Amino acid sequence: SEVRWTGKGEIPNGDFLWSGEEKTHTRGVGLLLSTQAKKALIGYNPVSSRIITARFDATPWKMTIIHVYAPTSLSSEEDIEAFYGDIEMVLSKIDKKDVIILTGDWNAKIGTDNDDWQSVMGRYGYGDRNERGERLLEFATVHNFYICNTRFEQKPSRKWTWASPD
Repeated sequence: SEVRWTGKGEIPNGDFLWSGEEKTHTRGVGLLLSTQAKKALIGYNPVSSRIITARFDATPWKMTIIHVYAPTSLSSEEDIEAFYGDIEMVLSKIDKKDVIILTGDWNAKIGTDNDDWQSVMGRYGYGDRNERGERLLEFATVHNFYICNTRFEQKPSRKWTWASPD
């Protein structure tokens, strides 16, 4: 999810779309499209260095992909609220008939305890739930989303993509 490319756009052959900071090589999100996805692409929107959307003609429906790179645990509460506010704005503009898929790095741990959360998560989360995980679960509940990677048991090494000191 962290592309670290500046600006926004697509490469000349159109199979990579990105949205980054204007001048610094930080944050950034991107979508790498297969040949089939590139043909089905209706359009894309580089919302910010943390959010990009793309809409596809996925017959018989249209599909909107929202790809994110959430603020890290070192970010302020204001940054988190702004991030979720941007996602809310994006969701409000999506056609109600579209299939919506949110992907990316949410920088959150929702853990394995799905008591009271069965409608949005399975039993196979990672780690102990943190504040960002709680926020993600609340967001998923409000929008009737399901955190799919918690549905199926995976080896621990398949539940994360980066190891940090903590």
